[in-house]
Amino acid sequence: MFTSSRVKLLVVTCAALFMAMLDNLVIGVALPAIQKSFHASISDLEWFMNAYTLAFSVLLIPFSVLGERIGRKRMFLTGIVLFTVGSALSGISESSIQLILSRALQGIGGAAIVPLSLSLVNSAFPPDKRAAALGIWSGISGLGLSVGPLVGGLIVNGAPWQLIFWVNVPVGILAFLFGLRWLPEGRGANKPINVPSVLLLGAGLFGIVFGLERGNADGWGSPLVISLLAGGAALLALFYLWERSRKHPLVQFELFRRPKYTGLVFAGFWMNAGIFCAIFLLTLFLQQAQGNSALGAGVREMVWTGCTMLAAPLAGLAVGKLGTRTVLTAGLLLQIGALLGFGLQILHLGVDFPFGYMVPFMMMAGTGMGLSFTPISHGLLSSVPESSEGEASGVSNAMRELGGVFGIAIGGLVFQSGAAVQSPADFGDHIVPALFTGSAMILLSLLSVIVFRERRRHAAHRAQAANEIG
Repeated sequence: MFTSSRVKLLVVTCAALFMAMLDNLVIGVALPAIQKSFHASISDLEWFMNAYTLAFSVLLIPFSVLGERIGRKRMFLTGIVLFTVGSALSGISESSIQLILSRALQGIGGAAIVPLSLSLVNSAFPPDKRAAALGIWSGISGLGLSVGPLVGGLIVNGAPWQLIFWVNVPVGILAFLFGLRWLPEGRGANKPINVPSVLLLGAGLFGIVFGLERGNADGWGSPLVISLLAGGAALLALFYLWERSRKHPLVQFELFRRPKYTGLVFAGFWMNAGIFCAIFLLTLFLQQAQGNSALGAGVREMVWTGCTMLAAPLAGLAVGKLGTRTVLTAGLLLQIGALLGFGLQILHLGVDFPFGYMVPFMMMAGTGMGLSFTPISHGLLSSVPESSEGEASGVSNAMRELGGVFGIAIGGLVFQSGAAVQSPADFGDHIVPALFTGSAMILLSLLSVIVFRERRRHAAHRAQAANEIG
């Protein structure tokens, strides 16, 4: 049941989660004001965004594993402190380098908050209520990520840009104080932290993520990008080889022998790739092709995010009755249909059409996201032993974050191919193939679920046959 102690836990974890997810994108609409304040270069602007993303994505797995060892509550509260201090330092920054370092500190804190909030929620609820609780968690996560541009636009339109960071401080302080009182401590497998493993994994992920972020700006054939991607891949390969010889590995690769776990990890990667590809470009479409302000685009996208917020908790209830695969399949099909619909609409109508024409597809996309987040999180955590839940949460979130970066990079690559964009009509011509690419990525997410489900079924049949023979 949703007892008072569990409701309090949800309030604390979801408040911190919303704060961390919001800061992924909230700074975007404030970049012009920050550039004017600091006389910042384009490279500085990129680092204001990248510092958070890089720190966040690289440390998700190490912090989730560390939480299993020293305590989920302790690590979660540490993340809140780091994030809150980083927010305050961002608000008082007087130079580009100060803001970049402060944003990195925010990312470090966020990397502890996100996976451990999921572990805390999952472990606090009994199996029959877990899907509903994770539905609420997923809805808050999706909402925080999606409304970042809107919140940033509302603040920057009427207040100094520093306020987008200061709003986090009272939330962080309250979440920390209430978390001390309301959150139970919990631990998973108590295994030693292998420093070489952490360094290899962190450096490998850094190379891959940074290489993807720099690909469109520097050119995919540039020495820097090739070196980052190749070096990152090589380090991850070394990490795998190193882990195979460890008695207590940082990442249990044997978990990937579980078809359900593997299928959902890859489904999360491809879903985030496709949907981030679409959100990134459609936000620009509303502004650059249809002439809306950043705030106006954010308000219109509330159709999308509102449906995500409503659908995610309902998905938690549906999972209990219909199962993970059915709800997830429905969510992915809605997202595929929505992106195809956007693309065909722009292909046939151009860019000059009423916003109302986009509303049905935004509702489909938002509902599909809400129906997908919850079954992925619930199904993945239910597929591993309780002692491995923290690690599974970290791996899943890291893969989804990597998928988002990958999707934006590939979407940008497809969008920029061909002639230069010089008019709104050109923008429409370029966004259509990118939207179709996004729908293809989500189709790969659906195929991941189907393929690994079949592997799971075959494995079950083989086990049953072996038992009958025995």
